[in-house]
Amino acid sequence: MFVLGLLVVTLASAGCRGRSASLPLDLFATAIGADPETFDPGVMSGSVEGRIAWQLFEGLYSAPREDGGPLIPGVAERHEVSEDGLTYRFFLRSDARWSNGDPVTAHDFVFSWRRVLSDDIASYYVSFLRYLKNGRAYEEGQAGADAVGVRALSDHILEVELEHPVPYFVEVTTFFTFLPVHRGSIERHGHVDAFRAENLVTNGPFRMSRYARRNVIELVRNEHYWAAEEVHFSRVRFLIIEDDAAKVSAFEDGRVDWIDELPANQVPLLRMRPDFHSVNLLGTYYYRFNVTRPPLDDVRVRRALSLAINREELCRCTLDDLYVPATSFVPPMPGFTSPEGLVRYDPEEARRLLAEAGYPGGQGLPRLTLLYNTSENHRIIAQAIQDIWSTELGVRIDLLNQEWKVYLDSTRELDFDIGRAGWIGDYLDPNTFLELWKTGDANNNTGWGDARFDALIEGSFSILDPAARKEALAEAEAILLQAHPVMPLYYYSQKHLVRANVRGWTANTLGVYLIRFWSKQEEGGR
Repeated sequence: MFVLGLLVVTLASAGCRGRSASLPLDLFATAIGADPETFDPGVMSGSVEGRIAWQLFEGLYSAPREDGGPLIPGVAERHEVSEDGLTYRFFLRSDARWSNGDPVTAHDFVFSWRRVLSDDIASYYVSFLRYLKNGRAYEEGQAGADAVGVRALSDHILEVELEHPVPYFVEVTTFFTFLPVHRGSIERHGHVDAFRAENLVTNGPFRMSRYARRNVIELVRNEHYWAAEEVHFSRVRFLIIEDDAAKVSAFEDGRVDWIDELPANQVPLLRMRPDFHSVNLLGTYYYRFNVTRPPLDDVRVRRALSLAINREELCRCTLDDLYVPATSFVPPMPGFTSPEGLVRYDPEEARRLLAEAGYPGGQGLPRLTLLYNTSENHRIIAQAIQDIWSTELGVRIDLLNQEWKVYLDSTRELDFDIGRAGWIGDYLDPNTFLELWKTGDANNNTGWGDARFDALIEGSFSILDPAARKEALAEAEAILLQAHPVMPLYYYSQKHLVRANVRGWTANTLGVYLIRFWSKQEEGGR
């Protein structure tokens, strides 16, 4: 999942201030750092959009509330898997409803999943639906919709056939690309207008109430939701606050109950508070290289730029030891070992490679631009990298800041030289960090591709032995890191402030938060 930005550095003070009266117990308020690009689950790709989608929509299952926990039954009450791992049957609850009262059926999932594969929308996660039998063939116009391996055996039994075993398939169905969408709304309003706030029909615990751009998104409890009586909040409010120091102010003033983007220079003080929480995230902060543009089409230049970065110093001095320096693209994960020595600090080798590429001491290297989306953290890191490349290599770069939606467009159109990025795993498997670098993947956005890498990723699905499969994925990661279309910098962690009277909040490494399980009590209560 593409990340807007998780922890930012600002010059604001975390001084104490008088806090206004608490919000009503039936209202939960939080803050996000940008307007969502879309409310369409089939199209969205970012963490901001996902944060909202998981409150508005519900898939077959939801991600675990805490690490190591079980998947949460959603529209599906249970499922069965064939012995060969190719066929799944999901048994849907009969009381699931859309926010307009229509029943949620297996037919909705068939329509929604085929829609992602069709040319009606441009989905950035279409690769997930290629797991379905004939999914790619349908996407490419080589098979009809009825050939796709998803069908409704009845209103409440969904059968799924896969091209090959996918060990984490049920976990993948928790992701927003697999969420159902309301067919009637799309037929009435079209694929774009159906997802405008005023037309939005959802099947999750909340429904859309109001959206004021650059201001607020308000949700209300979906009275048709199958577990509506278990949803404690009648209202959920997302304040849109771009500046992260302002988020802390909103928390201190009692305007929000929870924030997860804190100014790094305030963290040393904030972490002493009982309402402060820290959690590692399954994610990597990195820079992309546009390998279609000289001189970044030369792997020696890309590797030189990466080798010049002292990630330990960057994390210690620029980011106050809030993150773990990256030594790979796949973050530490149980049962998986990334290749060693390919992401490291070696300024002498960096200078040698740059000279070998024809740019000794940076001489003759065209001036490059580093793109980042609006965030004080991204700016501070970009300035540090700018200084490092100038000092170590004699390379001069310009910094370019763009608002979130413009930045996404620039990234997708390869209208950049070097660009900041972040990726949070969508499920607990190294494939979630590697598959996006396949040639032509909608999330690749580097222009890079490698046939051997692609073959290893595709071939890993046919390897039934878990250890052998992980070895193949490690080999693929080695190819990625040797080619260096991306420059990992650090592994994410997330810092939160959660009001003391919030109950049920738990942190998790996938960054999926389900407000329907939370509640509030009178402050000072037990």
